[in-house]
Amino acid sequence: MLEVALLLSVFAVKTADLPPGAVLRLGDDRWRAAGEVRDLRFSTDGVTLSGWVGHADGSVRPASWNVAGGFPCANVLLRSPSEWIAEETPSVRLGGNRVLTAGPGNAGRVWDATTARQLAQLTGHIGRVTAVAKSPDGKRLATGSADGLVRLWDGETFRPISEPQGHIAPVRTVRVSADGKRAVTLSDDGTARVWNLATGAELRAFAVAGSVEFTPDGLGLIALTVEGEATVRDILTGAEMVPSQPPKPPSFTVADWLAHHGVPMAISPAGRMVAVACTDGTVVLDEMATRGGRRQIRGHGSRCVAVAFTPDGTRLLTAGADHTVLVWDVRPQAMPLPMEVRRETNAAKLWATMCVGKADASYLAMARLALEPAAAVATARMRMKPATAPDGDTTPRLANGRAIELLESLRTAEARAFLKELAGGDGSAWRTQEAKRALERLGK
Repeated sequence: MLEVALLLSVFAVKTADLPPGAVLRLGDDRWRAAGEVRDLRFSTDGVTLSGWVGHADGSVRPASWNVAGGFPCANVLLRSPSEWIAEETPSVRLGGNRVLTAGPGNAGRVWDATTARQLAQLTGHIGRVTAVAKSPDGKRLATGSADGLVRLWDGETFRPISEPQGHIAPVRTVRVSADGKRAVTLSDDGTARVWNLATGAELRAFAVAGSVEFTPDGLGLIALTVEGEATVRDILTGAEMVPSQPPKPPSFTVADWLAHHGVPMAISPAGRMVAVACTDGTVVLDEMATRGGRRQIRGHGSRCVAVAFTPDGTRLLTAGADHTVLVWDVRPQAMPLPMEVRRETNAAKLWATMCVGKADASYLAMARLALEPAAAVATARMRMKPATAPDGDTTPRLANGRAIELLESLRTAEARAFLKELAGGDGSAWRTQEAKRALERLGK
């Protein structure tokens, strides 16, 4: 019941708001930037707020939000970066003798320009406030911070108009529960947030001091305290649990180490693909067997700082510097296909390309075959048989591996039945063993 209530209260993300290929967004992308917010400006009609955003690669790009809802929108004309006025404390003059400054520190501050007395403090940022703005009618103020959060304030009362939902600083770590039903994100804002991977709803938020991970049953969260002790919190109630044995502290994985050194990557559970985040925000999916690139995904508009596969390997989670996590369907049948591939109907030609082609062409062929599961299984039956002898030196492991990957991805009764036939072949043959492994994964 709790998850239902949370689902009803959470902001519904429309599919149209997601980048192509993404199926969920974990977190609110309203009033989020992907880097340090600079030079905020309201449009003359007060409908749009725009700013320049500094990215980790040194580039500076424009960003705009609709003032009514805070959603990202098409960029409007801004001053060029060369026109900025270099000031240690950017400021904007309000009515009377009042002036709003960006900082010092992580707050916007309103001062009496005559007496230098502080009149108000606009708090709610984690990072240093770097930019401020006033709407043409003076009814709204805006503050932006170094960690990419924009906030709106009432120009007279200085009370917040926009309240951030989800993380208010970049996400650094993503973990998925063993059953694939939940994810936890750890952010620079000092919180860990648990998400429902079926709906995208936020289930619980915890203040944490260190790394986190799920309990084996996925119902609890192990978190590290300031003192270095591990505590367990119940996700449904939020209460601290007292297990029969002291929990082991969350582990620092190889993926964590790589992400810490600027190389976010993850290997799919079946070991067939590796996801690597590039510095320009692109996430590349490579085929492990050939090290060739299969496909690219990009949706944060910024660098990706963490990646993780779900336990069944069908989805990939990517955490961006925009404080949110995108969930992507990485099954072959979800691959966006060029029109010429979509129109191809020669199953024999597609099968040959899948088995012997380069990684990118092979994956496109696999994706096209996966769109028609019954035909794909029929084609596989004509070209594959259960192994009757141990592998020889010329056994085409690459072709067999790709074919079994296709069958596993279909998840139909016919595909499972044929995998069982292949798994009944000679026990020492690689094709037999790979079919057995595919069935074990499907059984989970």
